[in-house]
Amino acid sequence: MRDDDEDDVVCQYELASVIDLREALTAAAIDFLDVDNERTIVIYQSAIIMLTATDGTATAARAIDAELWEPPAEEIGHEPAELLTILVEELLTMTDTSPIE
Repeated sequence: MRDDDEDDVVCQYELASVIDLREALTAAAIDFLDVDNERTIVIYQSAIIMLTATDGTATAARAIDAELWEPPAEEIGHEPAELLTILVEELLTMTDTSPIE
């Protein structure tokens, strides 16, 4: 279960075009659970991550937050923020879009 902790790792991404997070997760064969219109829980490399559409919805997002809820069960060689970036980059590859720098 998630602990509310001020050490939470959250990364924010603005996107060049609208993406469907759930379609991208399905295309990348990443396990997820819909929470509501904006939030989706993702299991990625055994980490639990909350993706939140901060501009739009999970099926039409222009901006997202990725929050690490639980780190991977085993050491995977990535810092938490790097793991979130790798996940988001994989989703953006699936949707042929990019972050706004």
